[in-house]
Amino acid sequence: MDPSTGSASRSSAPLDLDDMRLLVVLGDELHFGRAAQRLHLSQPGLSYRVKRMEMALGYELVSRSRRGVELTAAGHAVLQGATRMLTEASRLADDGGRIARGEAATLRVAFVGTALYSLLPDVLRELRRRHPDLRLVLEEQKTANQVRALLLGQLDLAVVHLPLPPGIDLHSEVAMTDSVGLALPVDHALAGRDAVALAELAEEPFVLFPRELEPQTYDSYVGACVAAGFAPRVAQQATGLQTILGLVAGGVGVAFVAGSVGRHLARSGVVFRPLLGPAPTLTTGAAWREPGHSPATALVRDVIRDVAQNERRPFTDQTDRSQRLELLLD
Repeated sequence: MDPSTGSASRSSAPLDLDDMRLLVVLGDELHFGRAAQRLHLSQPGLSYRVKRMEMALGYELVSRSRRGVELTAAGHAVLQGATRMLTEASRLADDGGRIARGEAATLRVAFVGTALYSLLPDVLRELRRRHPDLRLVLEEQKTANQVRALLLGQLDLAVVHLPLPPGIDLHSEVAMTDSVGLALPVDHALAGRDAVALAELAEEPFVLFPRELEPQTYDSYVGACVAAGFAPRVAQQATGLQTILGLVAGGVGVAFVAGSVGRHLARSGVVFRPLLGPAPTLTTGAAWREPGHSPATALVRDVIRDVAQNERRPFTDQTDRSQRLELLLD
């Protein structure tokens, strides 16, 4: 068969996307010369393409006269349909691209409670701004539980306290380092101070979380007490920040609290005070599995990195107010 007609080969699909684009441009210009220029075709080539479409469809799309080019009633109908299909094809391509880039995925993300008072709110706002189609399933967990879930493939990304225990097959990046202060009952003898020396708490009962949930952080707290000349007397263990603060409010003991919590959280019955002299610090960052991380995981890591870099501020402890937050993210 003569390929110039194209009728047999195109009968099952009279118009393809290229035909539709051609018709949209011709319908916009209503002039074969100008339309051919926009389409980078010769005018005879454009005329041939239109004729081939008309032969495949079995009716005329354009009316040619001395006055110019006009779309027939059938041509208008096909043009409207072609415009809708091109829009839908573009949307499908965009959707596929967003999925490939991780912008339309669902991620399982866990976080330590202290991140709610420092890094996490700004990260969530920036994620909504940059990647509105990215969905996060969020859950608060202690670091040890997050590490276990990451290794089991139950999480895509974790916001944890660093460093991770040695020998863990995970990747991590530091986002911010915060000074650690104290939560005291509001009627405590030291509550009226602007700051408290750790050595003054040698005889005080402490409320601490179980070591197995945050071993590195727990050891840093105990180590700071030992450096101040005493071993802390743990009166009560508790897992959640609000539970710990509730126990402090009830007079069960004093507790170590991240400085960002003290700056942003008001709790009835509790006062927050910085520590004088050397004090423990709390480092927060992201952890993930690699290989196996998704493009969406990389997007969230990028936002955490950018937010951390934009939120640099000095330590609030008394030892070195000129020292900046340690941000190791590139």
